[in-house]
Amino acid sequence: MAKKTFTLITFFLLPIILFADSLKIFFLNVGEGESIYIESKEKKILIDSGNPITGYQVLQFLKKRSIKSLDALIITHPHPDHMGGVFHILQELKVDTLYDNGEYLRQNKTDIYRWYSELFRQNNRYRVLKQGLNINIGKNTRLISLSPDKLSNNWNENSLVFKLSHGKIDILLMGDAGILTEQNLLTQDISLQADLLKIGHHGAHDASSEVFLKAVNPSYAIISTNKNNIRGYPSPKILERLQKRGIKVYSTYEDGDIVFELDEKSITKTP
Repeated sequence: MAKKTFTLITFFLLPIILFADSLKIFFLNVGEGESIYIESKEKKILIDSGNPITGYQVLQFLKKRSIKSLDALIITHPHPDHMGGVFHILQELKVDTLYDNGEYLRQNKTDIYRWYSELFRQNNRYRVLKQGLNINIGKNTRLISLSPDKLSNNWNENSLVFKLSHGKIDILLMGDAGILTEQNLLTQDISLQADLLKIGHHGAHDASSEVFLKAVNPSYAIISTNKNNIRGYPSPKILERLQKRGIKVYSTYEDGDIVFELDEKSITKTP
């Protein structure tokens, strides 16, 4: 009798054991811009927030998932197509910690940066992220900051770059970083290999070099941009480069919200 009871308890606990360490990552369709939502059993993190118009869509996405608070809101760099949604999100959701790269904004007189500083940086929950700082997301899950080690005059190259490690699965999130950042990362004593690569700078020609793609060697690549982008993103040259390497490419302008589910040994695109 005791043996049967043990078997029954094991049967009911099995789904909990199997899915306890699962993680989901959402590459949201925010048109011209970028927003990535990461959800584990322990943490809810938003990286970038779309532009000032589409940021409302990010808020609605979170509300539909019954999310009333975030553990962290990270802005990779303060270009409006990455930080614009904070004006919607921070007025409706509680956020434990606010992060960005500390980009110098005082000399920029544009109102949107003054408002961003007032809302985001003049908050006692604000912190600056730089290379080498990590955010623990779960028992075997870390968001590792790979760049920048220092700020330059190039806002895109100052973009925060992350490696999301979940067990044996790695995802590389390049923000708007381009070839200069790629070259810097290649000189460091770190592994860039990743199962999935979020392409830098919306698939523009100034990112995703051949040598960098070889080092990362991803199975999947994600491009976040809008249809008929005024700057011509993504570059046909970059799309051809990815295709030649046999990388499966998904884009928000064609596929809408793109969702991957990870356990500690595999990554799967979900409907």
